[in-house]
Amino acid sequence: METFYLSEPYLLCSVDKKINIHETAFVTAFFRAGDSGLSGDKHAHLWANPIVANHAKRYSSAVSTYEDYAHCLRNRYFYDTIKELISKESIEVLINFGCGFSMYPFLLDASLRYIEIDKADVIAYKKEKTEDWQKEGLLPERNITFLEADFNAPSLQDLYKQLKTIKSGQRSFILLEGVLFFLGKSDTTKLFDLFKRLQGPEEFMASVSFQPQLEKQGVFKKLIDFVEGNLEKNQQFDYQTVPDSFYKNIKGYTLVDHQDTFNLSTRYVPENNLPFEEILNEHMYLLKKNVNT
Repeated sequence: METFYLSEPYLLCSVDKKINIHETAFVTAFFRAGDSGLSGDKHAHLWANPIVANHAKRYSSAVSTYEDYAHCLRNRYFYDTIKELISKESIEVLINFGCGFSMYPFLLDASLRYIEIDKADVIAYKKEKTEDWQKEGLLPERNITFLEADFNAPSLQDLYKQLKTIKSGQRSFILLEGVLFFLGKSDTTKLFDLFKRLQGPEEFMASVSFQPQLEKQGVFKKLIDFVEGNLEKNQQFDYQTVPDSFYKNIKGYTLVDHQDTFNLSTRYVPENNLPFEEILNEHMYLLKKNVNT
């Protein structure tokens, strides 16, 4: 099977070949660009191209025509949440695990330090393109550190050491967005253990996941069918859903906010009445590290 090399998206992202999981970052960016007023992402359009548009259309048709809307809501929630914490001087560095082609560094304040983490080819391509766009004046200058990582690796110790050095005691906001569905439980445990070791008291962590109840809905089956037919999966992939209890029981953290697609729709676009059975309802969790932990 031919693989997708991110430096040449036009050549290999063809409709008759499966794509790798991390390549869905192009489609997510395309969704955010569909309504930049809602998503808050005025730069997402930079990742768009006709082939990506075609993949996004196929995905929406096969799974849910509300997916672009849901992705805009998710991005807006985290954008607003992080922006508020910056205004309160509660955080100094944003660490984005599985950053894909999200554009938070260029939407948020320049005073923050940004650490972007993803697969090697995603990071290489994102670093190349965003640096080019900054030189061209299409993006503002930002202090960004790019790190390559494989969350399926047997150990995340090397990543932890890198982050500990770079973070240097600064108050952090860790973001894990659009990742957990593609991870196995053992890899999830390793990742959250890293978070706990890395963060100090009153630092923040945010995560996105599906709840197990969603597995009973037809829209979830459509998602699985699409993934099976269109994505190359690694051995650890197991369509993970996560119950609320996982977040409520993370030792050393307190759950301070919990939203989902429906709640956010009511907040940002109250006139919309979403059809329950057609929504891949994502849940967003915001946690804060306890004092004396």
